[in-house]
Amino acid sequence: MASTTRLGVDVNHIPLSEDNDALVWGRRYFLLAYGLVVLGLVFVFSSSFPLAGRPTPGYGDAYSFLKSQLLFATVGLVAMWIISHVRPRWLAALSLPGLFVGLVLMILAIILGRQVGHSRCWLPLPWGGKLQPSEFAKLAYVIFCATMLNRGPVSWENRYTVILPIVAATAAMVVVLVEQSDQGMAMLILLIALAMALLGGARWQYLVPTGLGLLGAGLAFAATKPHIWRRILAWLHPGEYLQGPGYHIYNMLIALARGGFVGTGLGMSPDKWKNLPVPHTDSIYCVIGGELGTWGAVGVMVLMVLLTAWAFRIARASGSRLGWLLAATVGLSLTLQALVNMAVATASIPTTGLTLPFISAGGSSLISSLMGIGVVLSVARHSQRAAQG
Repeated sequence: MASTTRLGVDVNHIPLSEDNDALVWGRRYFLLAYGLVVLGLVFVFSSSFPLAGRPTPGYGDAYSFLKSQLLFATVGLVAMWIISHVRPRWLAALSLPGLFVGLVLMILAIILGRQVGHSRCWLPLPWGGKLQPSEFAKLAYVIFCATMLNRGPVSWENRYTVILPIVAATAAMVVVLVEQSDQGMAMLILLIALAMALLGGARWQYLVPTGLGLLGAGLAFAATKPHIWRRILAWLHPGEYLQGPGYHIYNMLIALARGGFVGTGLGMSPDKWKNLPVPHTDSIYCVIGGELGTWGAVGVMVLMVLLTAWAFRIARASGSRLGWLLAATVGLSLTLQALVNMAVATASIPTTGLTLPFISAGGSSLISSLMGIGVVLSVARHSQRAAQG
């Protein structure tokens, strides 16, 4: 197998050292994820009690969202623990069936699901509630692509064994997501694909024009969808769309600005009562910035970046190319989603509808994110150093 070096790491010959001990970093990684879950529970309650406590049909219990999130966290932590005990090569073997099942469920969501806004990405469950299959398909997709990259570097020689399967999986995900009108998740999948290609050895001079081409194609597609194009125009000129998407952009920025450097205090943001769009999901980062201030918002951003930094430390200590790719790509995908959510909250990009991993309310997002943590912990648990110990 040809050796390739990217980001300062030869992924075919991973150096092992005491500083990069996978088990030590695995414990730290678990504590980081657990801390984010606890932070999410705090802010799910803080951002949701104005809505949940209303004396209107379907509401009336200020703790309802917190109770649901606590249940989802419990399920997610159990799933994380189970996955952490599964060997990475078994996870790799299950990735293709998992991706296939995820795509089938996403298609069923289009046929049977409930439409929310312009999207149809939720599948009703027999016992009540709903499931967003794309969150789980996304994790299977990342593991599948890491498995393909394990065959060799991204190069012309490996175009049939590496590049073609990844392109096919990416195209399938994007096509179904576009049919669901979930353009935010489709954009995230493309970002993850480009990032994984870089980790797999692709050269910048090929990735940059590819990325620009995808951006151009995305804008051309958006121009054919009035509601998407309206979001882009509202992002560019929010003052002209105050009766629509611009209203949300303004209020997200106001909520962040109101917090200043030190914040209004936990639970004290006034914007979540009426002005913020879905403050317990898409706009929860604005609630954090409003109540904890700039330092709190930056702190959360740092914690999310550590999801990748510490995953890379585990990857370096894994002692195998597959372990490197699984830990690095899963950790990076979680951080990319978090950064996209934060970019929307700060009006750096148009609105996408993506949740903030571990923190936004919602069972599908929380459980799938914790399952991703389980994959990284599996690499740490079954690293060469751990096996020798």
